[in-house]
Amino acid sequence: MKLTKYIYTGPCSSSASLRVGKEILDVRLIPNAPADLPADHEYTKVLLQLKHLELAPVEKPTSEKGAK
Repeated sequence: MKLTKYIYTGPCSSSASLRVGKEILDVRLIPNAPADLPADHEYTKVLLQLKHLELAPVEKPTSEKGAK
C-alpha cells in the first residue's frame, strides 16, 4: 500500500478506517499534524476538495559527509 504524507488542516480531530484493497488502514487525523493516506482513495480526494489536507513538505535526506 503506497501512502502519501499530508498535513491535516481540518477543524477537529477525527479517525477513519479505510479499505485499501484487502487491507484496512486506520488513520487518526489531528489538526496541523502529519497523516499518511493513500493518494488515490476516495476519502483522501474528498478531504483535498474540502481543503482539509495539504501535501507535507518533502524532507531532504541529511548527509553525514563532511560533518565532524
